[in-house]
Amino acid sequence: MIVLGGTFVLDLAVAVQAFGRRPSVFSKLRDEPEAPYEIGVCGFAPTPTSLGFTIADLKPVDWIKGADTVVVPGLEAPWAPQDPAVLDAVARAADDGARLVSLCAGAFVLGQAGVLDGRRVTTHWALADEFRAAFPKADLVEHALYVDDGQILSSGGMLASADLCLYVLGQDHGQSYANDVSRVLVSPPHRTGGQAVYAKPGPRPSGPLSPVLDWLDEHLTEPLSVEMVAAQAHMSQRTLERRFREETGESLAAWIARRRVERARALLEDSHLTVTQVAHAAGFGSTESMRRHFLTHTGTTPRSYRDTFRGTAEARRA
Repeated sequence: MIVLGGTFVLDLAVAVQAFGRRPSVFSKLRDEPEAPYEIGVCGFAPTPTSLGFTIADLKPVDWIKGADTVVVPGLEAPWAPQDPAVLDAVARAADDGARLVSLCAGAFVLGQAGVLDGRRVTTHWALADEFRAAFPKADLVEHALYVDDGQILSSGGMLASADLCLYVLGQDHGQSYANDVSRVLVSPPHRTGGQAVYAKPGPRPSGPLSPVLDWLDEHLTEPLSVEMVAAQAHMSQRTLERRFREETGESLAAWIARRRVERARALLEDSHLTVTQVAHAAGFGSTESMRRHFLTHTGTTPRSYRDTFRGTAEARRA
């Protein structure tokens, strides 16, 4: 495991807990007190972490030579150039056949080491634009919790590191073992869905179509046809569709559907409306229409989304 300046402590802690010495409570599940791996935390001591304190007890970076698995936790400023010695060590480990595991923004380090070209990879959803710009030859799977691309494994935002570490344990030592570690962590061994359910929309593009976008937001609950919007924009339907794609990157219909989903998400989190009432308040003609678009954009259902971000009624009462 490599500790760099600004390393996310949570990523590092999850990896050390998953792969390192078993906690005493593990004996209640298995009579296997020894860790299944020999681990070493490497870096240039002392190294400041994302929380301000430093880590001094670190093995030298070249300790990873010959390692079977190299884990790179996320870090505070992943776009910052990393020490050439670290990048060279990671590249050499890849050449030697080591499995490379990036957690959260750790994928940027693998990218700087030059090992991601043509590889499927993920990182924190909020860093997708920066990652694509920095490593255009990598195949970013933006909303995945984690991605297994053979030699390269990567996870999304912070707590997705637990999902990936448990997955690796299952691959190495069987699902039963990974399940028992998940019981100690009190974390599911596998979560459905992906990062899309947590992603928040970025700022709306500002351009010549801004007045039209404002008007659309004000009329989302109404039936909106291309003909109607083109009349509001004072342009032909073909020109509207072309301008819309140029300015938003989406078709008019896709943009309207996404904005309705975003409104539905806010209502599911903050209001006491029923799911049916949310569907109509967000501009969907039916709950089935909302459910279909919701699954497309978030990977989950409206009801599951509400349970995730507000908890069930039983949990709130408890």
